[in-house]
Amino acid sequence: MSEKTLRELGEEYEAAATIVKDRIALKRAQLHALKDSVCSNEAYLLKSELKLLYAEQREARETAEYLKSYYEPHDGKRELFSYK
Repeated sequence: MSEKTLRELGEEYEAAATIVKDRIALKRAQLHALKDSVCSNEAYLLKSELKLLYAEQREARETAEYLKSYYEPHDGKRELFSYK
């Protein structure tokens, strides 16, 4: 098993966030295609999936930034996720 730096791990999280972003675009297109449909159950399911995907993408981006900047000077307060 190869050892990776925190920056390399951060870059992997960044790549994962990009993959999730692509999945979001696909789901949004599917939802938009349902715009004229009367199938609200399918729309509800797509919106539920989108909600989870947005959270997953945000967490991947925040984790990537945290890892990539871990050794940079900071103000003494580090939080992985900020829910403001």
